[in-house]
Amino acid sequence: MPGPRERIWNWFEYPHRLRAVEHALKRPGAVLLDVGCGNHSPSITKRHFPEVTYHGIDQENWNRDERDAEAIDRFFSVNIEDAEALASVEDGAYDALICSHVLEHLVDPVAAAAALVAKLKPSGVAYFEVPSRASLDLPKAEHGWMGVKGCLNFWDDPTHTEFVDIRDVAARLRQEGCTVTGPFPRRMKRRLALLPVYAATGIVLRGYVPASVLWDATGFAEGILVTPPSA
Repeated sequence: MPGPRERIWNWFEYPHRLRAVEHALKRPGAVLLDVGCGNHSPSITKRHFPEVTYHGIDQENWNRDERDAEAIDRFFSVNIEDAEALASVEDGAYDALICSHVLEHLVDPVAAAAALVAKLKPSGVAYFEVPSRASLDLPKAEHGWMGVKGCLNFWDDPTHTEFVDIRDVAARLRQEGCTVTGPFPRRMKRRLALLPVYAATGIVLRGYVPASVLWDATGFAEGILVTPPSA
């Protein structure tokens, strides 16, 4: 049982992507497919949902450590745009699927999203999140801006291939019979209300304000929720 400090920290760090699909993650025996499982997503997920079976997809080790390795129940080293490779991930097997800030790194993000939805159970739900059109006009902070550092403008991340309009993804999935909710801005009330606290924590821990701390306030990102045709 986590102590008071751990409970406060867990509440403080709770990610948007988990909140979006938490109703599915709370199901008994829930299985999650996390696409692009870097930035310690495996260990963070298991901290909040220790009973979930966690499967991750990635091509590189992007900010994962031993704790993350222990949290991953199954790992797929797969290029999700390679249909043959993606076939190694079972169709119709997952209660929840998270694909957060992955599509903008792909050549054909719309097709990739459609292929990923096939991995859901009939009652499953997917959350896709990408930078919004507003991100194209935000200040560049890759090398620092007003004490902020990281990806604040879409092009701050050199691995972004091209802007992805999540509306195009939603339209394709609706054509295939999926139910799509959104697009809606990535936003949590606690992140807005406690913005100074999140910013101060970043300064203490890293020496600067991580750009992602400002995403909720600036409208940097938006997402959609998707359920498969047979749901």
